[in-house]
Amino acid sequence: MLATFASARQLRTNAHAGSGGQPLRGKNIALLLGSSPSAHVAPLSNAAQALGARVAELRFTRSQYPVAGRDDIGALARVLGRLYDAVDCEAVESSAAYRIEKEAGIPVYHGLCQDEHPARVAADLMTLHDLHPPPGASILFVGDTDTARASGFISAARAMGFEVLFNGREGPDLKDTTFLVDASDGPHWSLLASTGPVDEGLRAQNHHWVMQTMLLHGIVKGLSAAAGLFERTEP
Repeated sequence: MLATFASARQLRTNAHAGSGGQPLRGKNIALLLGSSPSAHVAPLSNAAQALGARVAELRFTRSQYPVAGRDDIGALARVLGRLYDAVDCEAVESSAAYRIEKEAGIPVYHGLCQDEHPARVAADLMTLHDLHPPPGASILFVGDTDTARASGFISAARAMGFEVLFNGREGPDLKDTTFLVDASDGPHWSLLASTGPVDEGLRAQNHHWVMQTMLLHGIVKGLSAAAGLFERTEP
């Protein structure tokens, strides 16, 4: 994750300097969505288009009455592999997404824009780093530490030099720490500094750079495995 964090910061620097370019020009990316419109994939679509890619939003629904002997997922994967350079399985159940990843022969992302995706962890840590924390800065983590997202965040934060504390019965509070990460409200985490809530706009911008970085790792380098560097582990 630290490599993605560093690459995202470099991508941001290049873009601000006007030297980012459109390295995905001519590439085609498919977003597999559910039967209902999903507005929250717009940031991913925007991130890909800013890199020059063409983005197609495809509705994905599995038949309630599968035909015996017909491999619909395998056929879909092969078609996607012929038509697109990468696929994001936004609304696809895990078993089908991994089947597509196995047979499509192109990078397959597992809900890159979702809050639960590790791209969000990298973006949040990038945001905290942008606030210029002092040496030995600490993060008070509040919420369930047993989720994959929490585990990834805590591990990466420690690797970056943060001290991670937990709010037990007699644990610290915000006045004793540099930042507070409140993960108690489901998928939406709140970030607070000693001066108040962290700017949501900054978080969104950094999420943009991280998603772009992961798209580039998978598509430009042509490594399907790179798309899964920080994906959920297959059950």
